[in-house]
Amino acid sequence: MKTIKKLLLSTFVMLLLLTSCSTLKTIKLMKSGEVEQEEFNVKIPFEYRLGLIILKVNISGEEYDFILDTGAPNAISKELAKKLELSNIFKQKVVDSQSEESKLGFVLIKKLGLGGIDFLNMGAAVADLKQSKEVGCLRIDGFIGSNLMRKAIWKFDYQNQIITITNSIESLSIPKVTSKIPFFTMLTGTPIIDFRLNDVTQKNVIVDLGSNGGISLSKKTYNALMKNNPSIPQTSSFGISGSGLYGLGKADSTYHIKAPSVSFGDVSLENTIVSFADEAASTIGNQFFKNYDFVLNWFTKEILLINKTEYDNSTLATFGFSCSNQENHLIVSNIYKNMEDLKIGDQILQVGKTNYNKLLPEQWCEILENGLTKEKEVLKISILRDNKKLSFTLRKEKLL
Repeated sequence: MKTIKKLLLSTFVMLLLLTSCSTLKTIKLMKSGEVEQEEFNVKIPFEYRLGLIILKVNISGEEYDFILDTGAPNAISKELAKKLELSNIFKQKVVDSQSEESKLGFVLIKKLGLGGIDFLNMGAAVADLKQSKEVGCLRIDGFIGSNLMRKAIWKFDYQNQIITITNSIESLSIPKVTSKIPFFTMLTGTPIIDFRLNDVTQKNVIVDLGSNGGISLSKKTYNALMKNNPSIPQTSSFGISGSGLYGLGKADSTYHIKAPSVSFGDVSLENTIVSFADEAASTIGNQFFKNYDFVLNWFTKEILLINKTEYDNSTLATFGFSCSNQENHLIVSNIYKNMEDLKIGDQILQVGKTNYNKLLPEQWCEILENGLTKEKEVLKISILRDNKKLSFTLRKEKLL
């Protein structure tokens, strides 16, 4: 069951190649680096924060918290770059998951350790990781991105929160029955796959472990799908529904359907909720992958999925809204069609017995982690609209 309760977080970052000079430098940096050990097979624990994977990384003898993000290149915070005395090699424009652009400096990290494996001469962007309140809640020092990950084979055990990093597929315990998904790569090494929904194909969907969401595709795909299949159950919402590296996305319509058939590689799903938006990148994130043990093999450009739990995203139930942190106020920022007791711009003052009159940073991080509604079926909420305090009792409704 998919319950809309919190802002979708995706830290995907794409390089924008604008000039031949920056293109050549970027290509060289993204392909740079090597693993010091010729043979390796290590298991390292990870923790979840906001539905994302956090690893311990060793640089110059000290440990730091990095998010693992296949949808981004390596990145470090401005504070860490200053501490390590790293100088920019060049600057490059990048765009985040919400299509917000910025120009970042790029540096070379001489040695970066993961579980005793040493990655040498790795390129990394230098970013302000406090610019987004949502990314700030992760309390991280940087990103492990695909330009590093492409140097090895990675196996993810979500249930036990263990990652295996190896140079040899034969060293992994992989059952005979697996689902295989071929992938291509972007410049950074980011894996991209092709999706088929009924009779419509969308190419270049990002395998994004920096997203805590499920399947989110483009509005162009939605239009083609509904033109040929107008009876597919659907609903929509309007407003801000996601956040990226540079903060909240723009207000836009998002469409949600119950797709009768979704397939990619050997994977076939039925009656699965899929979302579509213009501004955000097309991705498949941890909400899907956490149901499997899975292997990312950059050497063969193949994903292997091993079933652990049944992926069930066949129902969309909601109180009709989601919210965002705007100038330390909890603001209604997204509203579902035909569920309009609340309005975009309403300031949420109280939910149940919890007061949000002045939103504290720790309160916002708690909402991102666990949701505002705590999986209840009835919600009492007080809001401020046009300087008037209003109260509502909302009931969760099944929309799909």
